[in-house]
Amino acid sequence: MKPKINDMCCSLLPSILDAAEDLIYIMAVEHDQFKYAYLNQAAQKASGITSQDYGRTFYEVYTAKEQLSMAYYLQNKYQKVRSARRSFRFEDGFLLPNGLLSGESIMSPIFDKNREVSYILCITRDSTARKEYEDKLRYYAYHDELTNLLNRRFLYEFATTPWAIWLIDLDNFKNINDTLGHDVGDILLITVAERLKQSLETSFIPIRLGGDEFLIAVDHVVAEPDKISGTILDAFTPPFPLSGRFMHITTTVGVSIGQGDLEISTLLRQADIALYHAKSLGKNQFHTYNEQHSYEQVIKYDYEIALSNCLANQELELLYQPIYDTKRKQIVSVEALLRWNKDHLKVIPPDLFIPVAEESGWIHPIGDWVIRQACRDYPAIADKYGTGVKIAVNISRVQLNDPSFSDRLLGILSEQNTPPSRLDLEITESVVMHNIEKVCQILHHLRKQGFTVSLDDFGTGYSSLSMLTQLPIDKVKMDRSFITQMNPPVIASLLNMAAALHLGVIAEGVEDEEQLNFLTKMNCPEIQGYLICKPVPLTELP
Repeated sequence: MKPKINDMCCSLLPSILDAAEDLIYIMAVEHDQFKYAYLNQAAQKASGITSQDYGRTFYEVYTAKEQLSMAYYLQNKYQKVRSARRSFRFEDGFLLPNGLLSGESIMSPIFDKNREVSYILCITRDSTARKEYEDKLRYYAYHDELTNLLNRRFLYEFATTPWAIWLIDLDNFKNINDTLGHDVGDILLITVAERLKQSLETSFIPIRLGGDEFLIAVDHVVAEPDKISGTILDAFTPPFPLSGRFMHITTTVGVSIGQGDLEISTLLRQADIALYHAKSLGKNQFHTYNEQHSYEQVIKYDYEIALSNCLANQELELLYQPIYDTKRKQIVSVEALLRWNKDHLKVIPPDLFIPVAEESGWIHPIGDWVIRQACRDYPAIADKYGTGVKIAVNISRVQLNDPSFSDRLLGILSEQNTPPSRLDLEITESVVMHNIEKVCQILHHLRKQGFTVSLDDFGTGYSSLSMLTQLPIDKVKMDRSFITQMNPPVIASLLNMAAALHLGVIAEGVEDEEQLNFLTKMNCPEIQGYLICKPVPLTELP
């Protein structure tokens, strides 16, 4: 006859309870005391209490003077369950009187047939393994996995207002990764971390921000910050053993001293500015941020941010300067000149903001705005000078190299009902030098659509006769430096060369009657300059 399942479970119950990883305690209730009645193996191992202690109270088990607080703690905990006659959950994380960290416990009363609490069952989840796991997670949350240095999160959460920081960037690290591989790059970063720790006192905290950027933070006054910078640079003097060879690696350091008054975000920005200034001076050196210093990269970044809003804030304006035909004695075209009234407070010269717009990509929407606004202004200009007048618009290298530029240009003109023949596209010699074959293809296409093309700054050093014969252009604009010198042989040779190539000529920078008479005698077809009119708003055109 097979044993009943219930009988089997009862006989196996001690083994089942011992197999549990949770700590199981059963306390017998006798009057106001609680006596150990059962502990599974996990509970015995954690508490040190064995079956020999069965029948003993908390006060009989924890007899030593320093253990009495533990007995009181357990007595009160169990008494709460007995008095309430219901289960309680006790959260983990409480420091026990014996110095251990409590686990999460569920304590439930067990009633006899008279509905009296005769036993209390306590099941406790051992928090040791989880605490170790949480400690490991906490460690990796604030440490760099590769170098074991503290990381950016630690910097922002704990080093919020250090006295000073040294921002360290390895020179040419990308070349090492690209040529020797990322494994070698990782070895270098680990070695750098070790050298930084070894070269500085323990009060200086080394941090890896990411990539090849490290940082040293200190929260106390440093008498000679420059000396610390020198120590950091000296740490890189010995060659680094990499991939079976010894390589000399240099670094650049940007220093920011806030003296405990500046937030870490401000210090980092200042150190970053100082770092890039040091790199512009030749790398392998340090620079300390100085509020009195004019940092070009700060101005450039400020322009880049502001340019992103210049269209929405309506800060752009077109001025116009007429171009005069000396034979017909009339205005034949006007050049559209872009001006940026930053924040409606200060006009920024084009030579300062156009390069930033080109590098940042903002030249595309800005350039589209210029073309669209010129088209909108064209009817008013035609009313002044006749329908044959043209508007000259400057086109940058970045715009011309954009594959979608031609389509966008034609789309804007179609949208504004402006024929391409009304626009003269001005390019500079530097635009052509980057890729003459590609530029020629684009210009051929644009001229077929009806645009005319002028070469600006002609004669400033790039042009050659062979290049001019290849370019599909209609006019050249003679640089103002030639007009200032008024050298007849030079002017005559330029005019003759242009005539031989069937190109029109515009003399720029004509400022007085003497220059006008000189150019008229030289048969220069068109002139542009302050003598005719300064760049003015549309409404002020003469």
